[in-house]
Amino acid sequence: MKTYNNIINGINFSLSVEESLYDQAQPLFQAIRTIPPKSFKNGFKIEIGFSVFILKENASGYNIIIPDYMKSPFSDTTDDLTIALWIQLEQIDFLRLYNLQGMSVRFDDEIVVAKNALQSKFISLQRFPDLGGSGWCIEAIEKDENGVFSDIDATNYDTCYIYQLLKVRPELIKVMVLPYDYIVVFENDIIIEVLNEHNESIIEVDKGGN
Repeated sequence: MKTYNNIINGINFSLSVEESLYDQAQPLFQAIRTIPPKSFKNGFKIEIGFSVFILKENASGYNIIIPDYMKSPFSDTTDDLTIALWIQLEQIDFLRLYNLQGMSVRFDDEIVVAKNALQSKFISLQRFPDLGGSGWCIEAIEKDENGVFSDIDATNYDTCYIYQLLKVRPELIKVMVLPYDYIVVFENDIIIEVLNEHNESIIEVDKGGN
């Protein structure tokens, strides 16, 4: 992790992140440039996609920190922006692969999960416009000997926050910027199908590993 300083409108902003992800901080700096300097104060928040960036006043300006998604983001913070900027990169790359605008989600948006689905080998994710929260529902599916998928009937569903996937299925977060009515099928941590709002397969081979 490396610390970077950037002076914007006469104010020094400091952040810490893995060097390979520093370029992902540029949208944050661009957002800061559009905000009147007099607006900044300790605890000021800037929301960009999944993350909320928080200004913490120091002797020379502000440190940029984020909620700690590996602990409790509602009460804990960290000055390491690596996770936030990694998620941003993953989501941007995924949308670019499919040439889509996408719809952002925030770390504290809720998702609906069928009981035990996150432990299943095959799962489907579908985004519903009328579900509430993020709109995402995760369910287990099964594959027969002919390779045909079918739903596994579920009667029990839970809700959780999107950030909680980081500890159990982090690979799912990148697809959650897809628009309503899209469906994604995973086999373990690999995407094996993407269906658009017309139920048409648009799966792409990603040489980068997405």
